[in-house]
Amino acid sequence: MESSWRTVRIFVYAVILAALILYGYFCHPGVTLDECLAAPEKYDGAVIEVGREAVVEKVFENGFSIRQLGKSVRVYASTENVSPGEFILLLARFHKPCTLEAIHVRVAKRRRAKIWLSAFPALFVLFYFFRRYRFDFHSFYFEER
Repeated sequence: MESSWRTVRIFVYAVILAALILYGYFCHPGVTLDECLAAPEKYDGAVIEVGREAVVEKVFENGFSIRQLGKSVRVYASTENVSPGEFILLLARFHKPCTLEAIHVRVAKRRRAKIWLSAFPALFVLFYFFRRYRFDFHSFYFEER
C-alpha cells in the first residue's frame, strides 16, 4: 500500500513541476538575445537580460563588444571596470540591426573560480552519502551500510 502512494506522490510532483514550466513558458516568456538577432524589427526597443556566458571581447571609447554563444554584439555603455575576457551581466535595450544600449552593467569577477569553488561542498556531500549508504537494486532503495 505504501508503494502505491509513493508512486502517486511522485506523479503529482512531476505534474506540478511540468505545469509550472509550461506556465512560465507561455505566460511569462523572456526575450533572449538570440530572438532579437533573429527578428530585429520585431524586438526593436525591447528590454532584455544578457548574462548566459556573455564575455567582453573588445573595449571601445563609448562601449564594448560582447560574445555570447558564438555571436558578437556591440554594447553602448560606460567602460569603467570592464576589460576583455570578463564575464558580464547586462540589462539592455535592443536596437536594430544588432546593438545594445546598456541600462545596467555588472561585471562578474572571477566567475569560473566561484563555480569551481561551489562544486567542492556538493562533491563532499556525495562522497559522504555513498560512504554511508549503498543502493539495493532489488528494492530500489538506498540502505545504510
